[in-house]
Amino acid sequence: MLRDVLAGIVCGLLMSSVYLGALIYIFFSDRNIYDRLAKRLPQGVPPVLIMLSLIIGVPPAWALIGIVAGVLYNVAANASPGSWLGSQNSIFTIAILGLTVLLMLPAMFLIIKRKKWGWPFFTVNILFLGIFGWILPLLVNFHR
Repeated sequence: MLRDVLAGIVCGLLMSSVYLGALIYIFFSDRNIYDRLAKRLPQGVPPVLIMLSLIIGVPPAWALIGIVAGVLYNVAANASPGSWLGSQNSIFTIAILGLTVLLMLPAMFLIIKRKKWGWPFFTVNILFLGIFGWILPLLVNFHR
């Protein structure tokens, strides 16, 4: 159980790096992002504070998601062990694949509406599938 949770934390922190990279790409690719953020934020809240809170808050949030994924992997591994598609547990990988498909719907909408914002989120979704669908089971079973 502890190995599953630790693997989930590692995968969550890896995913937070990918997510922050996509956000930084979006922020720096748009020259007017500070002006648009300043218009939408309450008066007196600087956009730098929002960005700093994202940088501080995103890694622990993804680590919690990783812990949940690790516990779910433990439940799936105990319920029905079996490998498929290069993963150590087929049920868990299929569940992550289904979740990724659901998460790709907003990314597809963004690709259609705003091409510049859609592709980074599409890439994040594909990496979510790879990190949690394949790397997590491989990390859990690394020394077994």
